[in-house]
Amino acid sequence: MGTIKKHSFLDLKIGAVGEYAMVIDLTELDKWRGLGWLTYQEVNLPDGDEEAFLVYGDLDKELQTLVFNSPPLLKDISQNEIIGKKVLDITTHLGTYGMGGAGFFGMLLDNFEYLTYAVWGAGDYVIINDRIVECNPEYYHKSRPWISDYGDNLSWDELTEYIKGGIIKSYLIKDDTCEIVVEKSTEEIKVEFVRNDKRLPRSRGRKRNAYKKGQIADYILFQHEDAVLVV
Repeated sequence: MGTIKKHSFLDLKIGAVGEYAMVIDLTELDKWRGLGWLTYQEVNLPDGDEEAFLVYGDLDKELQTLVFNSPPLLKDISQNEIIGKKVLDITTHLGTYGMGGAGFFGMLLDNFEYLTYAVWGAGDYVIINDRIVECNPEYYHKSRPWISDYGDNLSWDELTEYIKGGIIKSYLIKDDTCEIVVEKSTEEIKVEFVRNDKRLPRSRGRKRNAYKKGQIADYILFQHEDAVLVV
């Protein structure tokens, strides 16, 4: 008997992302199928893997099922569908491998999808108004990041309330940068996803690149707020 070929939804190869999955109610299966999602049985997920709650979340098989898809890339979406979207929230903790996270950066938009920069430790490669989102505490004397979660006096979030409620006014994707302009009240907030940049804090030499292959457009995608990106 031949080996069953792995379904493409279980081997996405979108940067570090291997799978894009979501637990849904069985009553909504037809709706999600219509949007291109397939059940774990249809993608031939190995028996028992659907119960890996640390990866996919809790699954009640009597009422729910686990479905898979390929996340849409920003470069493949019409600008008309993005311009005018409101930023509802932000996170630096997207992406999982079950025992930990990948640290993808995401802006939750009012279509209930995260606009996600899917590179490891993405907060280190997102610059907002010339200020880094996250960095190692060893650089804090040079660059105070927007967000820090190292505990005690090294924990703060100065970004969420600052950008929440802003509207995406424009964006431009280049080879190694993506510039997004968010307008809030009368202020323009410049959000930059970068591969590398001289403004990124470093102690010696050159900071490593956010990704090795391809262009930045290969790493910016949309993730439903209830779904997970598995690395």
